Amino acid sequence: MRTLLIVLVMSTSVVHAGVCKDSDQGLIPEAAGKVIYSLGDENCLGDSCYRQVVKEFDRCLDSQKLLEFACQQGEIMEKEILCAPDQACRQGACVKK
Repeated sequence: MRTLLIVLVMSTSVVHAGVCKDSDQGLIPEAAGKVIYSLGDENCLGDSCYRQVVKEFDRCLDSQKLLEFACQQGEIMEKEILCAPDQACRQGACVKK
């Protein structure tokens, strides 16, 4: 008597968590930085696949207010920061006047 063994292999795709990198290592208003966020895996919609990458640069909203980007729990976060009275916002950082 012969036994037939049928093996069923199920494949599942693994979605990797996002990767967030901050060049100035956090909410540091005195250093202009860049945050890069990538899903780290390809996402498919129908027949087209893409890799989602978001880049944000710290930037000045006006001469005293900074929009600072950072990573928090693997996600991009942003915060408006008012520069100190002896500082001005220039090129994405609070610097001495």
